Amino acid sequence: MFKLVSELLKETYNICKTLFRIMIPVIIAVKILSELGIVNILSSILNPFMKLMGLPGELGLAWATALFTNIYGGIIVFISLSDGLNLTVAQATVFASIVLIAHSMPVELQIMRKSGPRLRAMLALRMGGAVLYGWILNIIYTATDTLQNPLNILWAPPVKDTSWIAWAVGEFKNLVWITCIIFTLVVVMRILYALGLIKLMERILSPVLRFFGVSSRASTLTIFGLTIGLSYAGGMIINEAKSGKLSEEDIFFSISLLGLCHSLIEDTLLLMVVGGHLSGIFWGRIAFSIIIVVLLQRFIRTITPDFFHKMLFLPFKST
Repeated sequence: MFKLVSELLKETYNICKTLFRIMIPVIIAVKILSELGIVNILSSILNPFMKLMGLPGELGLAWATALFTNIYGGIIVFISLSDGLNLTVAQATVFASIVLIAHSMPVELQIMRKSGPRLRAMLALRMGGAVLYGWILNIIYTATDTLQNPLNILWAPPVKDTSWIAWAVGEFKNLVWITCIIFTLVVVMRILYALGLIKLMERILSPVLRFFGVSSRASTLTIFGLTIGLSYAGGMIINEAKSGKLSEEDIFFSISLLGLCHSLIEDTLLLMVVGGHLSGIFWGRIAFSIIIVVLLQRFIRTITPDFFHKMLFLPFKST
């Protein structure tokens, strides 16, 4: 029993060490840059893209906050701005959808990069995907006159203390929480392996995931990422990638799918309570993500391995 617990703790430590080496420096850098006003500069850059998606340019500040910090911060700014903008449910859904696709970029892009995909490729995928999806949603909702009723936000998160001490305590709690979740995932994976359920899940999910480029070897970690989040599954994928158990294509398609569509439960519920409609933030996002990854798969089949490595994926042996 002691040996088993020791093995579980060691595996959790290795995953957290990989993850926290990425997260902690980036979290500190983001806080410093945020204090220097980088979010406001980013919001002005996003202004024309917001209008392209049928949103008021002022909401660029809310998306910039979510991009640079996290979803929670973006929601606080969105709620503070929404009173004077006379938003519709459709607009709230478009905003919620782009935030779900592209948020917490400094941390999550580094996690994706450490898995192998190149930073510029993942940045283009998530930002381009968010704007494209927001634009499509706006066209659909406007053309069909859907969700055009006024937005009524029923819940607002409390405003956080923004002092450095409160920030440090909050981030420390987040890291502890992440550690607990990863330990739980490690235990769950061991149990599933012992019961033979991993192989069963792979057989069941393999045909579906293979359709958009994710092999059975990466299916379990991909499912974890889809349901609970990129950060948690990302650390496990990095370790699996470094071990050589996953092919470059497995990693690239899995990470691409997770970049567009992760944390389907928690994040979706969070955006739903501030006005996002399930048609856009859940069902539409899943369909859009699958289509994009299938198109990516077909595109990669047409390019040479050299181009793939030069533009899209950096093998671990080259890092």
